[in-house]
Amino acid sequence: MNEYNETSGLTSDKMAHGEDEGGALPHREPSLQSWVDLAVRVALDGPTGPFDLDVALAVAQGAFVALVGPSGAGKTTLLRVLAGLMKPGEGRVRVGASVWCDTAARQMLPVRRRSIGFVFQDYALFPNMTVRGNLEYAIGRGFDSDEVFRLLDMVELRGLAEAYPARLSGGQKQRLALIRALARRPDVLMLDEPLSALDPAMRRQLQDEVKRLHHEFGTTTFMVSHDIAEILRLADRAIRLENGRIVADGDPASVVLPAATGDGARLCGHHVSGPDENGVAMVLIDGRPCRVRYRDPPPSISAGDIVMLDIGEAAIAVQPM
Repeated sequence: MNEYNETSGLTSDKMAHGEDEGGALPHREPSLQSWVDLAVRVALDGPTGPFDLDVALAVAQGAFVALVGPSGAGKTTLLRVLAGLMKPGEGRVRVGASVWCDTAARQMLPVRRRSIGFVFQDYALFPNMTVRGNLEYAIGRGFDSDEVFRLLDMVELRGLAEAYPARLSGGQKQRLALIRALARRPDVLMLDEPLSALDPAMRRQLQDEVKRLHHEFGTTTFMVSHDIAEILRLADRAIRLENGRIVADGDPASVVLPAATGDGARLCGHHVSGPDENGVAMVLIDGRPCRVRYRDPPPSISAGDIVMLDIGEAAIAVQPM
């Protein structure tokens, strides 16, 4: 029996067949127009106890899909299964004409043979390699120097080609992580809250970069995010997970806005005026003025201050940035 190493994400050529202990997988007829076809089950432990990630979905080529929902719902696990960093207890994953995983056939394609790019929250750059070295390593043997510099130009990092990651700002590190993930033109790009550690102004700028590169490379992108503005700006489809199940799937606005409370969902904005005696303030969100009732407003806040809005059940908690 061959083994699977969850830490490294590598598999041997074949995988031991997982027995079905939870009933049949969700049934969905394969779509001839879908690029990613996935139906998997994974046993997980959540805040309220054990549950199964039990998901079936089909995604068109070139789509930008946001995975949303409360923490612990299975969003990152779904990315890890697609990437091959975690094996499903049961299921099948097909991308294009290639079957990446089929537990019934004891088939598990190693991570290194999957056409993927993955951007993590912490960038996962190689600290002992220069900016150029990180990119050359991602491209692999036979890289072309002109191509390396063309890619660096795309994210305005040519001037830092010989710098090490420790010298880079957060935004520069994220640009490098993003172009490194795209360097081999992957079939699937996965983003796990890639901009959450950046300040609002830099996050907005990098969102534009992500959108531009997604279209330029023509990749199919999956992104985990709790930032409503980011989801609405980038995604053309949103899938909401709760306790391992898909509970909503469709246009991002129709999926994320009704369920914003209780998810730890966030919005970035600029304080304009207030709050008044009722706690209502005027905030500029994505260029639009909005009346917002602050919960526990800060003792001092000035017009133009960048604020992070955490959406709650009845009001919004504001944190000056």
